Amino acid sequence: MASKFAPLPSSSVNWVDKDGKPTPAFIQYMKAHSESKNVGPLTDAATDADAAKAGVPVGGLYHSSGGVKIRLS
Repeated sequence: MASKFAPLPSSSVNWVDKDGKPTPAFIQYMKAHSESKNVGPLTDAATDADAAKAGVPVGGLYHSSGGVKIRLS
């Protein structure tokens, strides 16, 4: 059974600001994941499609060569 994740903000919401720092939306999203114990271990997947094939739900986190990503579709 897939874990329930916090809802993703609108696609128009920026995860980082112009200086490359996390926005409040990103911080809130990550806190929601942390509080629900849905972070880690992360699936290693090269693409969003590979993450889907590996069972990562939309909105779920995975990594590609150590870079954390969010499955979008």
